[in-house]
Amino acid sequence: MSNILGTAEDWKALGFKCGVEIHHQIDTKRKLFCRCPAGQYHDTWHSEVLRHMRPTMSELGVYDGTALMEFKTKKEIIYRLHRDVVCTYEMDDNPPFPIDDEAVDIALTIALAFKCKIVGEIHIIRKQYLDGSIPTGFQRTCIIGVDGVLPLANGKEVRVIQIGLEEDACREIADVGHRIIFAADRLGMPLIEVVTEKQFETPEEAAEGVERISRLLRATGLVRRGIGAGRQDVNVSIEGSTRVEIKGVPRFPRIPEMTAHEARRQESLLKIAAELQKRGFQPGDRPGDVFVWQGDSSSLNHPMLQAALAAGDTVRLIKLPKSKDLVSHTLTGNRRFVDDLGGRVRVIACLDQVPNILHTDGETGGLDQHDMDALCNFTGCTADDSVLAVWGPDEDTITAANEILIRWDEAISGVPNETRQAMRDNTTDFERVLPGADRMYPDTDSAPKEVTPDRIERAAKRVPELPWDREARYLELEIAEDMARTLSISPFAGMFEKAVNEYKVPPMRAAEVLTRLRTYLKREDVDVNLMTEAHWEQLLQAVANGTAKREIWFDLVSAWCEAPEVPFDTLLTNNGWIEISDPEIDAIVEEAVKYARTERPQKPELHEILSMSYAMDKLAGREYGHVVHERVMKALA
Repeated sequence: MSNILGTAEDWKALGFKCGVEIHHQIDTKRKLFCRCPAGQYHDTWHSEVLRHMRPTMSELGVYDGTALMEFKTKKEIIYRLHRDVVCTYEMDDNPPFPIDDEAVDIALTIALAFKCKIVGEIHIIRKQYLDGSIPTGFQRTCIIGVDGVLPLANGKEVRVIQIGLEEDACREIADVGHRIIFAADRLGMPLIEVVTEKQFETPEEAAEGVERISRLLRATGLVRRGIGAGRQDVNVSIEGSTRVEIKGVPRFPRIPEMTAHEARRQESLLKIAAELQKRGFQPGDRPGDVFVWQGDSSSLNHPMLQAALAAGDTVRLIKLPKSKDLVSHTLTGNRRFVDDLGGRVRVIACLDQVPNILHTDGETGGLDQHDMDALCNFTGCTADDSVLAVWGPDEDTITAANEILIRWDEAISGVPNETRQAMRDNTTDFERVLPGADRMYPDTDSAPKEVTPDRIERAAKRVPELPWDREARYLELEIAEDMARTLSISPFAGMFEKAVNEYKVPPMRAAEVLTRLRTYLKREDVDVNLMTEAHWEQLLQAVANGTAKREIWFDLVSAWCEAPEVPFDTLLTNNGWIEISDPEIDAIVEEAVKYARTERPQKPELHEILSMSYAMDKLAGREYGHVVHERVMKALA
């Protein structure tokens, strides 16, 4: 972890505030508003649909800023459809079915787990999405509960603003230039959304909050697991800035550095704003002039500019007056202010080459002295000005130049409201303008749905013990820390309780079967999903009565997964894992000791090891290793 994190006092002085929005797929048989199966993914498709999106006015007669931004990208959107998981609803050719009852029941349980107040009626709302991820151009969503609480380890309670239930979007396959490709298999799967207040006061506290929300969701046993099942959006601001959303953070351990970098970026943007105002700029000035380079491909040295001119593309120049040392100003990490400009150009103008902006503001601009002099002379640039170059199809460079001027004007005010994407180095880049309330409006295709007291009562019975409380209780049973933590959010937690309380399996052994054994089997490519709940219960009962010795657990489960229909007793018999009498054990031990003394008569220090190896070859799965060891030592004595 880098020193970007600082101390709690540093973040308090900066006015760091963070809230999170956790999205997690819930485990239902069907999608939320149709009858297609949920949870099935495909790399093949049977047909493709081409769409172009355009914005529509809200009921208040205004356009959402994000929708207008997406419209400027002129994206060609391709949807790949697999007939087994997509119907006419997903393509907006059919009205929605009534909301899935199983999904509603799960959402109610999760809302109660966060101690939310449950709504009396569920009202379906449309939320505009013109990035192409939803073919309808909007997502159907609803609020299930409000005003909940998330306890942190230090006793602090963070307010959960709301628990929502909504449909998931498509999976992005590729996004190059003006074409984006989606797979529609994930589209419409039920998704729970947990939204917190901006009460996390350090980057580490934000990560803890995300982890706790995720653990509580998993502890219910009602959410999907695996890559892509959960995603988190993180909202960051500091004193004097506005809210910035980091979209789709893949793993919560990255949150401390990512939120720290974003806070430092905002701090740098506020310094740039102060400097611009000091230099006489005011919001709304939109200073800058745009030029089209008139030379041929031999007039500039940079290979990307030469290639663009040779191909007949346009090189467009943007002169920013009194911008010296600001275009190249470091924001955080390796990112400079020009990277913020480049993000806008990449997303909105679809000029996604790297780099997509060259400039004259210092040595980091990518241009040699010849090109800098040429651009400055052509645009009449002074020593206090900077020139930025963009290149590509003429229409795209017009869009790019305009976006650079818009972003430069926003810099005068400070930090713009943006949604940003997570980068590999834990910095962020522009994704879209932050949506406003104008993109939300009622879904006239869906009637309100009453939430009855009986339904709430049934959901309350499924609310789990808080995972951190469960983990503490397991540690009191002297279970290893890693197993207690894993088991606290495991769907096998109920089976563990049954094994310990009913079958009288020692807690450590029951936990080992349901955590470490399963993990080891998966690593060895054993498909443990072939083991049903009944299989695991039989195994735990056999552990309790001594029939399934620890030494054979791996081989036993591996063999059972190959033939899960075989009865347990038959499995033991077929593999020789049957009970053995004391006289038979003693006879084998005597053979083992005799073997050891015969093989190494001059090496008595090896007799214990050789005897145990010989004996366990015959007794593995039939007697505990420690019992055999006691008898071997007695015989050797």
